Amino acid sequence: MTARFNAGKQVLITMKKYSGKYTHIPVLNTVVQSLEESINHVTTLLTKVDSIPSQTAGNKNMARADLVSIAVKVSNVLKVYAFMKKNQNLSNFIISSESALMNQLRHQELVDYSKNLIAHCEPVTDELLDYGLTEEMMEEFVDETAGFEVVSAEPRQLISERKTINEMIEDGIDDMQVLLANQLDPLLELFEDDKEFYLAYKSARMVVDPAKRRRSDEELSIDKPKSMDG
Repeated sequence: MTARFNAGKQVLITMKKYSGKYTHIPVLNTVVQSLEESINHVTTLLTKVDSIPSQTAGNKNMARADLVSIAVKVSNVLKVYAFMKKNQNLSNFIISSESALMNQLRHQELVDYSKNLIAHCEPVTDELLDYGLTEEMMEEFVDETAGFEVVSAEPRQLISERKTINEMIEDGIDDMQVLLANQLDPLLELFEDDKEFYLAYKSARMVVDPAKRRRSDEELSIDKPKSMDG
């Protein structure tokens, strides 16, 4: 699958390199554009699947510690603000103890607390600047909250999500191969006499599977008769 996708990307690079040779052929320009869109779609899916945690326990502990670290800072700022504004309800909501956040709240409770803390901060962001809550701190807090919410999801959910995206990647690569075989390959026959362009395209279309090649080499070495010295 990886080899086929890489071959498709190599074809796109080749077509862009020689784009000046087919600008006068609208249908070929359209097919190349479709190829680029297909590759970009698969690339986006690959990035997405790579972002799904594969070791949930380790990632979860690290993400929790990172979230608690910034949550304590934001909580302390909001605690001072609540005291100065004599807002008892806000004061009662705030948990400023690192130990309490780290050890007493369940994962979803920590996520809920962080989201509520963000909701309390957003309407008074400008005022909180005077108390030391910078824009960078808030951005970090929002990012850490979102990140922890992802890794604290049930492993079954993450496995299911990864499986779904991998299937979408396979379908995307299959669609790319159909486009190459049924549209781009026939159109490139128009340039059979342009040896430089034509051969560069054919070369880019070659799909090399290292695993298959390695197996073939191993089979050959097994069938090869041993020398008198061996």
